[in-house]
Amino acid sequence: MKVFQSSRRSIVGALLLFLLHGSCADDEVVHKAVGDSLDLPANQPKDNLNVEWKFNGDTFAEYEENQFKPVEQSLFPERIQQNNDNISVTIENLKHQDSGNFTIVAKKVGGRQHPTKLIVLHVHDRVKNVQIDYKISRLSKNCTFHLHCETLDDLNSSYSWSSDQGKSLGPQLNISLHPAESRKVSCTANNTVSQKSTEKTLVCTEESKYTGFRQELWLTISISILAIVILSGIIIACFRWRKRKGQTESEAGITVYEDVNPEGPAKKRTESVVNGMSIYETVDDIKVDKNLPQTIYDKLNYQRHPTVTASTSSPYQEVL
Repeated sequence: MKVFQSSRRSIVGALLLFLLHGSCADDEVVHKAVGDSLDLPANQPKDNLNVEWKFNGDTFAEYEENQFKPVEQSLFPERIQQNNDNISVTIENLKHQDSGNFTIVAKKVGGRQHPTKLIVLHVHDRVKNVQIDYKISRLSKNCTFHLHCETLDDLNSSYSWSSDQGKSLGPQLNISLHPAESRKVSCTANNTVSQKSTEKTLVCTEESKYTGFRQELWLTISISILAIVILSGIIIACFRWRKRKGQTESEAGITVYEDVNPEGPAKKRTESVVNGMSIYETVDDIKVDKNLPQTIYDKLNYQRHPTVTASTSSPYQEVL
């Protein structure tokens, strides 16, 4: 009796599993790149067929009475193509936000419903740029290269390495080389829609040990040169400013008209001029005798008449 009950329970369980499996949606996982297209065919005979396309539960396309019905396009504006020949919908120029669940519900008019088609879409970036970075550590004379492979196009990418020592997986790789030894390594970054590779040649040299020191030395030299240039510029600017200031003070204190300043102390021109000579000395304090010619006309007619008389009509008559 117990054996019969156990067998009956097994049969009922298998029947329920079969019914559940038959009523469940047909799942499919699809990976696409940004800019690709996604085709969503009904895959059913078109006669007397009604089809509804949904994205995360929202309807974005409908097919009834052998034609597509207009549906307000708020999910994929201007990116949907509808095909009556095979009853399919195509979403063009995929974007990251298009990742999600697409369902296709098809049923006969007045008949049974076909199994629901479920498509899980993942939209990825294409891998375009891959770079290899490394640091060097030394043990004795040998070089150990600590390699790191990276791409910023898709952070979920996987990595693989290839060299004459074999292959390995993961973004990290360590390689040890003897002095003067070299090796070429290749890193490949890939996701479900694309892949990209890059190569680098590693060389173990004596200079590798001092690479960081040399960089710091060059940085120190550059900063020192810049400081010297700035300091020199400041010194030159101060020198020019002091020189210009001295000239201004000299010009403000000594002028050609200084001896006519009524408020200043009496000063002869010979005392104010450095070399003791100027055009004014011939008519100022350099004169030796007041009776000598005082102007250019005195040289032509030194015995000029101080006044006009009946015999001379002008002081310049004798010259003429």
